[in-house]
Amino acid sequence: MDISTILLIAVVVMLIGISKSAFAGALGVFAVPLLMFKLPAVEAIALMLPLLIIADAMTIKSFWKKWDKALLKSLVPGAIIGIVLANLLMDQINADYLRLIIAWICIIFAIKNLFFKQLKLTFLNHPVGAYCMSATSGITSTLVHAGGPPLIIYFTAIELAQTKFVATAAAFYAIMNLLKLVGVVSLGLLSVDTVFTAMAFFPLAILGNWIGVKINQHLDKVLFLKVMNYLLLLLGIWLTVKK
Repeated sequence: MDISTILLIAVVVMLIGISKSAFAGALGVFAVPLLMFKLPAVEAIALMLPLLIIADAMTIKSFWKKWDKALLKSLVPGAIIGIVLANLLMDQINADYLRLIIAWICIIFAIKNLFFKQLKLTFLNHPVGAYCMSATSGITSTLVHAGGPPLIIYFTAIELAQTKFVATAAAFYAIMNLLKLVGVVSLGLLSVDTVFTAMAFFPLAILGNWIGVKINQHLDKVLFLKVMNYLLLLLGIWLTVKK
């Protein structure tokens, strides 16, 4: 592995650590495309999973038991169904169309929150809303590696408190990534070398987590939600132009 590849992985690890502990993983969608500058797609995706699990563990440790238990319980069943459906229908679903749908939902939702705050999406503030958005997250995470936007949209719509926002997202992602790990291992896509490569960057994951926690602590609720909406807008644009 050359020095440029090592530096790129280091940047991605820092990005993931900061993203998960500061912005509920909103920047994670950029990680795989960045890795693909130096690694083949399959290798980038395989390496991404242990890196995400390491970052999940660090974020959960930093926000231990600060998640919304009832909300998390309502999210997990939908995510499981979403992951299963995505795997069953993988050959029938056009991933490019799905990515564009998610992109435009992100853009419209962000614009609504930033410029038309008086419009309330009350229909999402319901157990069915949690079920639908978590299932969508499971599907998009499995098919287009973009499970964050649906969850962030839902948490933003119900105006979840800042700490619970990050902590619940971390716990949700951890459960979802562990479920995905079963599939990756069963398909033989995760090698011992890949796991050791991910573990070698563990100190940077700690540093990224620490920076993210500090950022989160210095953002008040209003600014936090504004940042999340701008990140959704950025994600939507990115998913639209991404090839």
